[in-house]
Amino acid sequence: MGDIACQGPVIGPDALGERLFELFHNDPALMLVAVVDQHDAPVGLVERQTFFLKVSGRFGHALFNRRPVALLMDDSPVMIDAGIPSAEFTARALMTQPSDLMRGYIVTKAGRYHGTGSALDLINASHSHAVTSAAGLKAAAEDLRRANKRILRDKLFIDTIVENIPSALIVRSMREDHPVLVNRAAEEMMGCTRDLLLERKVDAVFDADEIGHLLLSRAAGAAQAAEQVLCDHHGTARAIATRHVTITDERGGARWEMCVADDVTEQRSAQRRVEQLAHYDPLTGLANRALFSARLEASCASSLSATLLCIDLDYFKTVNDVYGHAAGDTLLRLVSARLLACSRPEDLVARLGGDEFAIIWPHVPDPDELTGRAREIVETVSKPYIIDGHHIVIGASIGAALYPQDGENAEMLLQHADIALYRAKSLGRNGFQFFDADLRDEIQTRARLGNELRAAIAGNALTLHFQPLYSMPGNRISACEALVRWHHPERGMIPPDQFVGLAEENGLIHDLGEWVLRAACLEAAGWPEQVRIAVNVSPIQLRNPRFLSIVEGALAGSGLAPARLEVEITENIFVQNSATNRDILHRLGQIGCSIVLDDFGTGYSSLGYLRSFRFQKIKIDRSFVQELPERGAAGIIRAIISLAQSMDIPITAEGVETQDQWAHLNELGCNQVQGFLLGRPQPSEMIRQSLLTHA
Repeated sequence: MGDIACQGPVIGPDALGERLFELFHNDPALMLVAVVDQHDAPVGLVERQTFFLKVSGRFGHALFNRRPVALLMDDSPVMIDAGIPSAEFTARALMTQPSDLMRGYIVTKAGRYHGTGSALDLINASHSHAVTSAAGLKAAAEDLRRANKRILRDKLFIDTIVENIPSALIVRSMREDHPVLVNRAAEEMMGCTRDLLLERKVDAVFDADEIGHLLLSRAAGAAQAAEQVLCDHHGTARAIATRHVTITDERGGARWEMCVADDVTEQRSAQRRVEQLAHYDPLTGLANRALFSARLEASCASSLSATLLCIDLDYFKTVNDVYGHAAGDTLLRLVSARLLACSRPEDLVARLGGDEFAIIWPHVPDPDELTGRAREIVETVSKPYIIDGHHIVIGASIGAALYPQDGENAEMLLQHADIALYRAKSLGRNGFQFFDADLRDEIQTRARLGNELRAAIAGNALTLHFQPLYSMPGNRISACEALVRWHHPERGMIPPDQFVGLAEENGLIHDLGEWVLRAACLEAAGWPEQVRIAVNVSPIQLRNPRFLSIVEGALAGSGLAPARLEVEITENIFVQNSATNRDILHRLGQIGCSIVLDDFGTGYSSLGYLRSFRFQKIKIDRSFVQELPERGAAGIIRAIISLAQSMDIPITAEGVETQDQWAHLNELGCNQVQGFLLGRPQPSEMIRQSLLTHA
């Protein structure tokens, strides 16, 4: 396997993503990075295209550069033992699914990392074998000349050799200009028996566009290698690689010409499939992310102007959820056709993955044309589709960035177009937004704020406030919800909805969440034993493989009993990696923590979540409570409470601000309330005083 494996950089699973950025940046030709443990045993593989696909979204670099490699790698790569013959592995690999041809592989030796390789390495290895074979045949021809007399005396020996060579072999007399030797493989390739070939000229047997004519005609020089597409005896086009070698007699004169030929049709077809998979999306036929990235880099390197459009389909996930993935795939193909119809021959239309598309215009039109073409794309994509008899309507959001004014390189241009796309979505979707100075200022402000938040977390400059939860009807404090606060030295108090979302975008949510957990548990450890502490957990935190150990560390470090910790989650935790997230929640329950479903009633599949996971408490979203005593809101709350009581799950109502709301909730049988009516968020010293009074 050494000829289809190469040594490359390796990295540990605990290393940070920024190391991968560094490796790929320093070596543009680097395609694969193996991930090995401390014993040099491979545990995963990072492929350049897949890595940049994952991190290419908005703030992708900032989001992933501090994350461990274990989260970014393919944890089930193809691994091949170095002892397997390369030819056997190459043949087997080329017969696999097309998608598998794009995966890299790791070569191991005695269980340890030996090297990496890819499908292109397989093609190169096959080519190398062919070259080696041709060189060996040339050497054999030289041996044939030197041993001519001996071989002629032992015709049985030479026939055995010739008949068992898998390549087609023809020897032609250069004096009489007709073949004198044809092996079995040549008969099969030309579809003609040797009796019809021997002692006859080529033009008398084959037309000029047939394989036989190529094999039997005289080469121009002493040694010629060529590859041509000609017809076989069935009229089917085949790719034939040939090598003609002149054999001299004892006096050095040209005596015979040997032609060695191989049918390489399947190899070339496989190579084309690999190249197609390497540059084009198999579902839509559009350029894929690799070709898109190369073209964008080339456009920015040409010092000419260029326009980049990033396009997301609005409501595509709903189509997948309602009509199934087959309908979703059909929709993607129809959208691709419409994008091509809106484009010009010089434009590049690419599918970056999922429902993400991009278009590169190799110029920057004037503002009116730019607006007109963007509006045309939105209107074209938004027209109805008929799929399997269903009338489907989606939208398109577009973000545009111009080179060079909006970005000095491809990476910056893509980032800015992605930011403009995010702005287009936030303004209501089904529209377009161009990157401008306001967006640039917003980026710089958020970047500074992110750095300052990182410093605040590291410097322990954040604080916690606690909002009490009261049991009904006695209004005794039974729990407190921990709420993080950031008092900026220059900006003053920054609302959590500004910096928590920022932390989720740039990856700081893991450090922020760990700080909140530890500080909350430490504070609650000094409260009365019957009072619990509730901590909100972001879906992103559950992706951290250390999350369970962080919770256990916070409990152990504070001495707080696990039964006193309530972990509040929202329904969107189940949207992605639902099986993994359920497993984490189950394990939290096993150590004694309570799992609380927050903002219940706002998701379209809330009842499904109740069926799939056993929660210890449900919190009714404040939007229903604020509409009390209206009949509709009261009916919804009554239904939720009745459902929870049937499942023996306590209910908490959020956002209670009036006595009338409290009275209605009490009448409906709510177990617990939280809101400004009874208690606002308070700093640590004040909540301790409240606990002395109401707990």
